[in-house]
Amino acid sequence: MLRVVENEAAIRRYQRRFVHGFKPLVSEVIPVELGHPGASVRAKVNWSERLGIWIFSRKIADHRYWNAFGVGRPEGGARTAITCEINFPLCGIDRRTGGAFAEDGPGPAFVVHRGKLGGGRKGVGKGLFESRYRGVWQVMADGDEETPVALIGVLDSPRFARQIAQFVVKIARIKETAAAGDKQGELGLEALSLREEMVGERCRPRERETGAACDHGLIIRDLSDAIRAKDFQTGNDGCRDLLVMNRKGLIRAVFQIRTEMSLSGILAEATQLLLNNLSLPENPLLILALPRAPEEGLREKLQRLSIDLLVYGWHGDRAIFPDLTARLSRIAT
Repeated sequence: MLRVVENEAAIRRYQRRFVHGFKPLVSEVIPVELGHPGASVRAKVNWSERLGIWIFSRKIADHRYWNAFGVGRPEGGARTAITCEINFPLCGIDRRTGGAFAEDGPGPAFVVHRGKLGGGRKGVGKGLFESRYRGVWQVMADGDEETPVALIGVLDSPRFARQIAQFVVKIARIKETAAAGDKQGELGLEALSLREEMVGERCRPRERETGAACDHGLIIRDLSDAIRAKDFQTGNDGCRDLLVMNRKGLIRAVFQIRTEMSLSGILAEATQLLLNNLSLPENPLLILALPRAPEEGLREKLQRLSIDLLVYGWHGDRAIFPDLTARLSRIAT
C-alpha cells in the first residue's frame, strides 16, 4: 500500500525533483499576475510549449510548497488564472493541502492528489473532483487513516512531466464542463473526439502495478496522434480507450490499452472489447495494445476471439507503435 511521506528532509528532496522534472521542457519565462482581482501576486511562470502548460513554484515559509499550474501560454504582464495547484506540506501530514508525496516500500516516490480544488466558484471543490475525475486511484496509508487519492505521477519516470501535464489538462476540462453543465454523458459517434478527462477510472481504488498505470493516458494520446497523422479520426467515449473512424465516417477499430501484463488484466480488457463491440455497427477491428507480446497460448486464444494485438514501446517519453501501419491498412477499407 502507498504510504504518505511525512519526513521533512524527504519532502524537501522530492519537491526539488518535482520542480527539476519540468526544467528541460521550459520554453519561456513569462512575468504575470497570478490569481484574481484583490488576491493576485506577481510571478514569473515557466511556460512549456511542448506540454502546453505553465508552472510556478515557491516555498511559503512555515506553511507549504506552492506549485501552481495553468493551461495555455499566458500573456506577459496579464492577470492569469490558476488551473490547479499541487501543493505539499513542508513536513508531516496536512490534509488541507491537495498534494502529497507517497512511497510504496523501497520503490519510487509518487505524486498524489487528495482532490482539493480551488477556483473561487460554487461547486468547484473536492466533491466535483471525486465525481468527475477519471484516472489512477489508490488507497494511501495517511497517518492513522486510509485515504483514496488520485495517483498522478511517478517522480523519477522519464514521462513525469507529461503525467503532471495530463493531470492539469484534466482538471481544466473538469472545471470547464462543470461551468457549462456538461454531465459527461457518452459522445455520439458524430462528435468523435479524444477527451483527456474521460481517460481512466472513477474513484474505485484497486491493487495494480502502480507506476505503469500512470502512463495509460499518455499511451492513448500518443496512439491517437499516430493514427491522426495518417488522416483518420480518433476519439473516446468513456467506455473505450480509443475509437478510430475511417475516411467514410465509419467506426472501424476499437483499441484498449494495458500498461501491465497480468493475466487477469489482459482477460478483463479482452472481455471489455468483446462486450462494448456489441453496441457498435459495422463489426470494427478489436485491438488490444500491450507493452510486450503475451505467451503463445494466450495469444492464440485472443486470436480465436478475433482480438488483434499491438505491442508498443517507448522512445524517450513517447509511446511508439512499430506495427501500427499494418493495422491501419485494414482500417482504411
